[in-house]
Amino acid sequence: MARIRVLPPEVVGQIRAGEVIDRPAAVVKELIENALDAGSTLIAVQVAASPDRSIRVLDDGGGMTREDAILSVKRHATSKLEAAADLQGIRTLGFRGEALSSIAEVSRLTLSTRAAEDLAGTQVEVLGGTLIQVSGVGRAAGTTVSVEDLFYNTPARLRFLKSRDAELRAVSRVVWGYVLTVPAVHWRFQVEGREDVDLPPSSNLLERWSLVYGRGAKGAEPGVAFEGESAGLILRGVLGLPEQARANREHQYFAVNGRVVSSPTMGAAMRQGYGNLIPSDRYPAGLLMVEIDPALVDVNVHPTKREIRFRDEQRVFQATRGAVDEAMRRYVPSGVEVGSGTGASGRPFAGVEGGAAGRGGSALWGGDPPARQPDLDGLDVAKTLYAPPESMGAESVREREEGDLRETLAEPEISIWQLHDRYLLAPIRGGLVIIDQHAAHERILYEEAKDRLFGPGGPTQQLLFPRLVDLTAEELEVLLLHETKLKRLGYDVALFGERQLAVRGVPASVPEEAAIDALKRILVAADDDDVSGEPPEEAIAKTFACHAAVRSGQTLKPEERRALVDRLFATGLPHGDPHGRNTYVRVTMEDLDRRFGRR
Repeated sequence: MARIRVLPPEVVGQIRAGEVIDRPAAVVKELIENALDAGSTLIAVQVAASPDRSIRVLDDGGGMTREDAILSVKRHATSKLEAAADLQGIRTLGFRGEALSSIAEVSRLTLSTRAAEDLAGTQVEVLGGTLIQVSGVGRAAGTTVSVEDLFYNTPARLRFLKSRDAELRAVSRVVWGYVLTVPAVHWRFQVEGREDVDLPPSSNLLERWSLVYGRGAKGAEPGVAFEGESAGLILRGVLGLPEQARANREHQYFAVNGRVVSSPTMGAAMRQGYGNLIPSDRYPAGLLMVEIDPALVDVNVHPTKREIRFRDEQRVFQATRGAVDEAMRRYVPSGVEVGSGTGASGRPFAGVEGGAAGRGGSALWGGDPPARQPDLDGLDVAKTLYAPPESMGAESVREREEGDLRETLAEPEISIWQLHDRYLLAPIRGGLVIIDQHAAHERILYEEAKDRLFGPGGPTQQLLFPRLVDLTAEELEVLLLHETKLKRLGYDVALFGERQLAVRGVPASVPEEAAIDALKRILVAADDDDVSGEPPEEAIAKTFACHAAVRSGQTLKPEERRALVDRLFATGLPHGDPHGRNTYVRVTMEDLDRRFGRR
C-alpha cells in the first residue's frame, strides 16, 4: 500500500489559507487592499473587540457584477493578472486571487456588492470554503465583506492567536498604515461599534501624521515632511522628530508603490539617515513611501505579501538614507550662536562679550571658532536663537514679541551660568536654554576629529616631556594598524621599547591628561571596529570625543562657558552628541508659567 497520498482538496485549502491568513490583521489587510484596488474613496473597517469574531470592511469602489462576485471567492480568480509576464509590472495591491478564497476557507464569509451599472446587487455566502448561497440584494454601488468566526474550522490556528488586545493592536496598525499612506481616501474605523477614526480625504501627509502623534507646543509640527527624487526613485513621507524615537520599530511605516510592507532595508536606511541624532538603541518613528519601477520589485516573495524584495537593495538603501539625512539636516537647528555681531542699531546683540575675551582663549576649546561658523547679521543670528515658533502667528503676538526681542537685543550681554558643574544655563528669547556641557563638548570634538581624520590632519601640541604609555599585545596591533589615523588626529607617537609608546604630542586644544586618556581608549575601542560596522575613522572620532571632552562635575570659567556655547552652535548638527543624546533643551516661558500655575 502506498505511503504517499494526495491530500483532499479541503485540507489543501486550509493549509494554503493558513499561509495567506495567519491572524485577523491579515484579513483586514487583504480586504483594505481589495477596496483600494477597486478605486474606493471611502473605506470603513469595523471589528469586534475580539477581531476573530467579526470583521467587516465596506467601500464605495467599482463593485462587481453577479458573475464576478461568484468567481471572486474561487481560488486564483483575479481581474488583475492574465499571464506570467504581468508579474513583472504589478501596480495593483492584489494580484494572486487568493485573498477572498483563503479567508472563505477558514471563516463564515458574506460578500455583498453592486457594480455602478447594475440595478441590483449580489450577495454571496461562503462557509468554510463552500459556496452555500447566492442571492440578490439592494444596496449602493460598492462592496461589503463580512468575516465571522475566523479559524472556526482550524482550532489549532485559533489557539495560536495572541491575546484579544494584541490582535486588536495588530489590526489597528494595519488600518493606520493605510490611513497614513493613502490620505486621499476617507477612512472610518470602528471597534465594537465605537468609532475610533473618521478622517475625511486629505492631500497633506503631515496633517495625517499629526493625527497620530499630535502637535508640539503652540501647534509646532510633529514631524518633518520631505519629498524628492534620487537614483530613479521618488521618495516622500514624514519623519518623526528625534525626541520621538522609540524603543522598537512599531512606529515605522513603509510603502512601496502604495503597498504597505515590512522592509529591513528601508528600516536600516531610515535609522542610518538619523545618524547620531538619536541613541543607538532607539528607533525613529516615520512614514516613508517609495515609488519605483515595478520591474525592479518582487512583491511575490511572501504568502502574506508583507515583504518584498528589491532587485538592487543597495540602490534603495543609499537613496533612502540620503533622503532621510537631508531632511533631518534641514530640521535640526544649526547656525545658532551666542557670539559677536551687531544689529541694525550698531550695538552688539544679546550674548556678546566683546572682543577676544568673548571668544575665550582657553586651551580646552582653542582660541578661534570653527571655520564653518555662519557669517550672519547679528539680528538674524539673534532671531534664530530667540525667535518663537512660527505658529504663533497673530499680528498682535508678533508685535509684542518683536518688542521683547528689541529689549533683549538692547541688553549689554547675557550671562551663562553653570549649574552643579554639569549644565550651562542661559536666558534666551522666550525662555531658557540648558546645555549639557559634556555632550556639547563631545559634539564639538567629534566634528573636529572627523574633519582631521577625513582631511589632511590637524595641529599637534608638543609636550615638554614625552609621556610613556604601556601597551598590551592587542593594543600594539591596533596602534600599528591605525598609526596614520592617530597622526592625522594630532598625536605624535613613537614606539619606545617592545611594549611602550612614547607620546610626544597631542591634538591641539585638548588638555594633556584628557588626550592621553582618549588615546588609551582609542587603542582599546578600535579593536572592535568590525563588530560595530562603522568605518575606523568614525569609531575613532567618537571615542576621542567622548574621552577628551570636558566632564560633568568640572568647573568652567565664564570665558570657557562662552566659548563652548559659541562653538557648539557653530557645528553642523548641534542638536545631539555622537551617541544621539541631546546637547541642549529649550524651556519656554509657557512651560515655566504652567509649572507655577500662571496658565
